[in-house]
Amino acid sequence: MSVDKDPGLPEDAREISRRSRIYHVLLALLFLLMALQPYAHVAGGLLSQLGFAGLLLAGLAAVASKRRLFAIGLVLGVPAVALLFVPGGISTVSGAILAIATLIYISFVILRRIFTHPAVTSGTVSAALVVYLIFGVIWARAYWLVEYLRPDSFTGLSGSGGAILQRDLFYYSYVTLSTLGYGDIGPVSAVARSLAITEATIGQLYLVVMVAGLVGLNLSERQRRRQE
Repeated sequence: MSVDKDPGLPEDAREISRRSRIYHVLLALLFLLMALQPYAHVAGGLLSQLGFAGLLLAGLAAVASKRRLFAIGLVLGVPAVALLFVPGGISTVSGAILAIATLIYISFVILRRIFTHPAVTSGTVSAALVVYLIFGVIWARAYWLVEYLRPDSFTGLSGSGGAILQRDLFYYSYVTLSTLGYGDIGPVSAVARSLAITEATIGQLYLVVMVAGLVGLNLSERQRRRQE
């Protein structure tokens, strides 16, 4: 009997196998979003906004397995996507906050499924990678929000334009998440520095815990198969 068809498993534990394709798509979208960053300014940033909207919608599709989860996703995600294309300071800040909340929610649901899934599959690996890469997007939005509300919170930025600023902070976020630390962009304000420390720490802890967790799941599955 396959893992996803085992009636003894909780519903969340079966969702990784059922939705492995959407996790693969979501992972591809995240890499595509990275590749599009040099062109983030095209059409006044519209290309970047469309890519981010696609990421949010695909993430919601990946976690919407129950009515309750779907309802929460709609409440957070639909306004976040809509506000991406509404000009104005209040809508911009509100959209960023909602986008961050939506991505945190998506990450939480996926993580819960990973650690309730009894076997390591391609879907599990993709889901784990998706969460790690989403962390970079979450902090990129948070950095942008800090810089928007308090300009000059970072040094080394290319300019103050919306699309260019998002592109620079997207790059900075992943450099920080992976602890590369090139030093071309740096946090100045206390809030920016705190966010940078938090991202670097969580990024490293996630890799350690996730690798240990996936190894443990793999060993448990092998032991279960031997006993059968």
